[in-house]
Amino acid sequence: MIEKLSEKLRELRLVMTGMFPVVTLAAAWVLAPPPRLLSLLLGSLLVAAGMGLRLWAAGHLVKLKTLTTGGPFAYTRNPLYAGSTLAAAGFCVASQWVWSAALLVVVYLLCYLPTVLHEERLLRTVYGEQYDRYREAVPRFLVRLRPYSERGERGFDWRQMVRNRELQAMVSTLVPLLLMWLRLKIPGGLGALP
Repeated sequence: MIEKLSEKLRELRLVMTGMFPVVTLAAAWVLAPPPRLLSLLLGSLLVAAGMGLRLWAAGHLVKLKTLTTGGPFAYTRNPLYAGSTLAAAGFCVASQWVWSAALLVVVYLLCYLPTVLHEERLLRTVYGEQYDRYREAVPRFLVRLRPYSERGERGFDWRQMVRNRELQAMVSTLVPLLLMWLRLKIPGGLGALP
């Protein structure tokens, strides 16, 4: 029963996490006043940092062909999820809605956590002892300050990043952010900007 629920939540992960910016933006148009410049700037920086981390990770990740331990994977086992969470937190800051932060926590607990646990079991099955060493040395969600010593020599590859469909994730995140910027509320109007 628990395993079936976990499987369904993993299947919904892409829909739910991909929809987070869209749901946040839709609520912005309907429920909230326009964003303020400072919150939008700070939120945009978090979104950019999160998407940068995702791009970096996607350029290193070769799914189920080799255990990826280089690039950002040398510091944390789940840099793609960390990047998505950072970007989603950026939308929360930009919107200044408390409820969006609560939604982020729910999405994380219901989607990312079961997915991460499932992927860890799969990686353990595929890579065995090599994955065990990596798992013991590199934190699941936190960041290791020094890179993992057994990291792969494979560098960043733009083509791999494209194969991992990261450009689609970038567009689906940047479009809602751009639309939030179009709703920007500037005290005194646009003429108030330096």
